[in-house]
Amino acid sequence: MAPDRKPAFIREDAAYHSFCGLACVGWLYQKIKDSFFLILGTHTCAHFLQNTMGVMVFARPRFGIALIEETDLSRPQPELHALIEEIKADHHPSVIFLLSSCTPDVMKVEFQGLADSLSTPSLPVLFVPASGLEYTFSQSEDSVLQALLPFCPVAAPDDRRVVFLGSVNDAIADDFLAEAEQLGIPVAGFLPSTHFTELPAIGAGTIIAPLQPYLAKVAQLITNERGATLLSSLFPFGPDGTRAFWEDLAAQFGIMVDLSEREARSWAAIASHTERLRGKKIFFTADNLLELPLARFVQSAGAEVQECSSPYINRRFHARELAALDGVRVVEQPNYNRQLRDMHADPPDLVISTMGTTNPLLGAGIVAKWSTEFAFMPIHGWAGVPSLVGMFTRSIDRHAQLGKLDDPVWTAGLMPSIPLEQA
Repeated sequence: MAPDRKPAFIREDAAYHSFCGLACVGWLYQKIKDSFFLILGTHTCAHFLQNTMGVMVFARPRFGIALIEETDLSRPQPELHALIEEIKADHHPSVIFLLSSCTPDVMKVEFQGLADSLSTPSLPVLFVPASGLEYTFSQSEDSVLQALLPFCPVAAPDDRRVVFLGSVNDAIADDFLAEAEQLGIPVAGFLPSTHFTELPAIGAGTIIAPLQPYLAKVAQLITNERGATLLSSLFPFGPDGTRAFWEDLAAQFGIMVDLSEREARSWAAIASHTERLRGKKIFFTADNLLELPLARFVQSAGAEVQECSSPYINRRFHARELAALDGVRVVEQPNYNRQLRDMHADPPDLVISTMGTTNPLLGAGIVAKWSTEFAFMPIHGWAGVPSLVGMFTRSIDRHAQLGKLDDPVWTAGLMPSIPLEQA
């Protein structure tokens, strides 16, 4: 791509149809093992988290909700000191994250002051903006990492190592560490780290390698405040993205590697899946901010991407992915009604959609899958390739017998509802 060329995308009506930002708690409390996530919210927030992460209820999860009642509306600030003491006694965390939600944001609760009043030198309480009014569900991880940055030690200017940016599960993290060692790339650690007490040192010599495409703000903050170098590459999704990621990262350390054979072996290992994807029409609605690399991967796998839409696109942070999607219709904050009309005019084989729209789409005879699932699955790097491709082919295989867009409800412009069923 020429340096002066800006990858093009369309922006529509700025409407979010995304999952709630509080969902980030579902993977972050498991990643940061000495943390506790406290959400200030309503019974609706509690219901959402209980249903979204109810399968973990017997695992004594390290998150909870400070419920706002009607009597709290007359108070200038919520009183949480007793609750913090209870959390300390029960869970012994090294850090507590205080997450905002929609209602206290509307009430103008002063979260930063509240967090500061609850924080102590031995137990920091960090404010994390996570309101669904402003953040998609994956973007809230960006807020958590911004809160962690001041606690990362400052690395010496000549300490040239990589920090992997973004949460991945332990097995995928081990895979990245092993690959870095094999290539001779020195690693300072991960942000977030497994424990609050083990945050990586970051300084002017640090290379920041983003693993997740929804961390543009914290990546910019790190480069501004610490002078670190931000790796510009594809995100490590699929054989093509993983090869580019490691080759570009190695080059930052003066290591020239050619991973073309490694990429070829990875594609060969999933050949039965790519055969089923070849020629399939796939449509991405906007939800989890993973859409750009996911669309690039399935396009490389032989599928036709009818549209790749996302709630937020950053021209600089997503530049390589946008360039790789040349020829694909890319839309920021799309108009959902327009998308429905497009699906009706040219029926897709698979739609990757939000939890709120997947089941109505299934009811109308469209093969659809929750985009939410991608955020919880081990799909990064070489080790994640089989899981990643299987996310697409399993849905296509499972719904191979579904009818297409011949349901009369489309003519009326209505969408039916059906019982909840995971796509």
